[in-house]
Amino acid sequence: MKIIILGKRDQMGTTPNIRVKGVSRIAYNFLWDSEIRHYAYAPKNQKEADDIFRAQGRVYRHMYFSAWLEESEVEEPCPECESRKEEPEIELVGTKLDKAPKKKPSAKKTKKTVVSDNR
Repeated sequence: MKIIILGKRDQMGTTPNIRVKGVSRIAYNFLWDSEIRHYAYAPKNQKEADDIFRAQGRVYRHMYFSAWLEESEVEEPCPECESRKEEPEIELVGTKLDKAPKKKPSAKKTKKTVVSDNR
């Protein structure tokens, strides 16, 4: 997982990196990643990720971050979840619900206009 900076240009300008300070005042070096076309930082642990995300809107009012998940890091489903799916489903007997009968659309009633001749 990488943390990317949103709102920066999608092309690297003259700066190859952006140093961002978290709420704890630890500096994180966001390097330009030409593959994903964003400035990215790979946090070493959850504490660093939390520190960076807490900085948005506080330390940096107009800088926002997002998580970039790589395809290789997608978690495989656990074996316990697969065994739950293989269990047979419980069938309910005698609980078939009938659909409510549809109402026929009623014709709109129109008011008869009375033309009065006041001469």
